[in-house]
Amino acid sequence: MYSLMLSTKLAEVLIYSGKTVRSVTLCRAFVSASPRPLQGKEEAEQCQNVKEAADAVKDGAKQVKETTEYIHDVASTTSGRVSKMTKDVTEKVTETTDSVTEKAKGSVSGVVGAVKNATDIIKNKIGGS
Repeated sequence: MYSLMLSTKLAEVLIYSGKTVRSVTLCRAFVSASPRPLQGKEEAEQCQNVKEAADAVKDGAKQVKETTEYIHDVASTTSGRVSKMTKDVTEKVTETTDSVTEKAKGSVSGVVGAVKNATDIIKNKIGGS
């Protein structure tokens, strides 16, 4: 708009200064107030392309977020299962260890009893013969 006013003022100055109408026409032809139609189409296409790219980035970010949440849920569930399995195995090992310990105590006391009996028999034979 400003350039249109400027060209009008320039035309008035040139006319009043004694220049011919032909030179004024040249000045007006040199200054253009309307945009080129091709440039408008290119800008519209570029704007549309930018909007589509922004939408694609937005969709991609949403998918990344959903995937991250899924991986977090799977890892959390797996961790819980591993913890439970570890606890169960620890309990079984403790039970087995207690059972083996009791059996060993029984075996040791049985061995001690057998050794004591053998010692008594030997004493009796040596002392009683």
